[in-house]
Amino acid sequence: MAVLLVPMLIGAFVVGMNLIRSIQCNQVCRDLDSMYIHGGDFSTYPLQQEASKLAQGLNLQVGASFAGNEQSNTGNAGNGIVTVTQIMWIGGTTSANCIAVGASNYTNQSSFVYTQQIQFGNGTLANANAVTLGQCPAAVMNSSGIVQNYVTDSRAEIAGAAQTNLQSLWQVGDGTTTPLTDGQVVYIVETYFQSPDLSVGSLSGNGVFARYFF
Repeated sequence: MAVLLVPMLIGAFVVGMNLIRSIQCNQVCRDLDSMYIHGGDFSTYPLQQEASKLAQGLNLQVGASFAGNEQSNTGNAGNGIVTVTQIMWIGGTTSANCIAVGASNYTNQSSFVYTQQIQFGNGTLANANAVTLGQCPAAVMNSSGIVQNYVTDSRAEIAGAAQTNLQSLWQVGDGTTTPLTDGQVVYIVETYFQSPDLSVGSLSGNGVFARYFF
């Protein structure tokens, strides 16, 4: 009976602890997105340090203090990665955003674009499962992660499946939701925490992920 019951007990422990961490991950993610939409600048060390405190017990490391702004602070150890992203819907060719730059300049009409992205934590964890909106090219952002030419620079357009999924989520009128209009912004935070300490033999503690849209 021990051969049967001991693995079941260990499995229940791993799953239960991962469930607790999932709840923590969700709460941290929601709190960070609330801070972001209310003007929190996560390119600064004090805000990243605050995020690390909120994620107490999840081992989110943000390194030593730095001055000014850093779009990417991912050269850290630890078990967590946080991605803070602001996106915007650019309307069609007759939209205000396109008209403002001139007919010969716009490239990102009728699509979602990055307007800001900041990452901090352990950059080795930043894969497609932890950063579902993709990586905004660093070349189009300043030190605060702000994209300057999001209408005219094709690199600012969200690519691939992420673009398709966003349009399916927000730009398809189904009678219950209204598609976003030109210039509307969405604030998104994604948090991922791995659980290496919950691996016992062949039973591994899967990481936990959360994403909030405001």
